[in-house]
Amino acid sequence: MSNSTTHYPVSKKTAHIGAGILGDIYGLDELPRSCISVSCLWLLHGRLVSKDSMQFLASGCLQSWQKRQSPESKVGLIAIAFDQRNHGTRLVHDLANEAWRGGNETHAQDMFSVFNGTAIDVSHLIDHIGSYLFHDAESPSIGRHLAVGYSLGGHTVWQLFFNEPRITEAVVIVGCPDYARLLKDRARLSKRTTYTASNGADFFGSKDFPNALISSVQKYDPKGILFGSSDIPVSLSETERKRLGGILDSRVKGKQLLLCSGGRDKLVPYHCAEPFLQFLKGAIESWYKDGDVSVEDIVYPEAGHECRCSEAMVKDITRFISDVMAEADTGVHRVSKI
Repeated sequence: MSNSTTHYPVSKKTAHIGAGILGDIYGLDELPRSCISVSCLWLLHGRLVSKDSMQFLASGCLQSWQKRQSPESKVGLIAIAFDQRNHGTRLVHDLANEAWRGGNETHAQDMFSVFNGTAIDVSHLIDHIGSYLFHDAESPSIGRHLAVGYSLGGHTVWQLFFNEPRITEAVVIVGCPDYARLLKDRARLSKRTTYTASNGADFFGSKDFPNALISSVQKYDPKGILFGSSDIPVSLSETERKRLGGILDSRVKGKQLLLCSGGRDKLVPYHCAEPFLQFLKGAIESWYKDGDVSVEDIVYPEAGHECRCSEAMVKDITRFISDVMAEADTGVHRVSKI
C-alpha cells in the first residue's frame, strides 16, 4: 500500500515493544514538552506486505495533528506499526499467507487466525507499551488508543473495535466485519468445489470453512458476535433489539469509526459488508441512538483494493485522526455522524 501524497519524514524508532515483537514507533521526538498524555495510533498492514507499508499513513496522521495542535497542547500523538502474524519479521510459512488461488488449501483458517491473533497482540501490547516507551517518573502516560488498518489490517481493526474496549476510535480501510460472507463469496469466485457442488449451500462446515472456524468466527467476528451463523434480519422484534442493544453497549458504546471502501474493490467488495453496515447504521439512527456510536461510511467510487488511487481517502483518514485528537485536547465532544 502506497500513496503519491508527499509527506515530510517524522521521527522513527524501531525497537522491541514487548512479547518478542519489533515495532516502528513514529513521532516520539515530536511530542511537545507540554504533553502530559499520549494517544497511541496502532497501524495494521495488509496481507503479503509488512509494517513498513504503513509509514506514509503514520507520517500523514502525525503531521496533520502536529500542524493543528497548539504549542501548549497537553495531548501528543505517536503511531506504532508492527508486523501481522506470519508477516515481515514474524514470517514462518509463506504459503499460509496466500489465497486459495495462490495454492493455499487452508486459506480461510490461515487468514482468520493471522488477523485474529494480531488483534490479540494489540490488546497484549496495549497492556505493556507504556512501560517500554514512558517509564520515567516525569514521562507522560498513554491516555488513548486508536487503530487504523488496511485490508487484512482492516479485518483486524473490526475485531479490535468490537473486542478491545481501549480502542475507542478506529479506521477500517477495505476491511470486512462479516468474515463468513466474505469467504463464501471468495469461494464462489475461486470456483471451490466446496461451493460449486451445492451452489454454496454446504460451504460452511466443509474443509474450506470447518466447524471449528465457524465457532471462532462467532466468538470474535462482529457479525458472528451479534448474529451467529444466522442471516441478518431485515426487521427486528423488540426482544431482539434488547438483546442486540446489550451486546452493543458492552462492545461499541461511545466509539467512533471511519470506514473507507473502494467502489471497484474485487478482493474485499463492499457488498460483503453491506448487510452488516445497513444494520449497524440503521440501529445508530433509530433504536440505538442513545449508544452514541459514530460511523462514517465512505465508498470511493473509483477506488479498488488500495489507498493509492484515492488521495481523498488519505485526506479523510488524516482528518478523522486529527479531529479525534482535537477532541481529546480540548475536551469538546464530537457530534455523532452516520
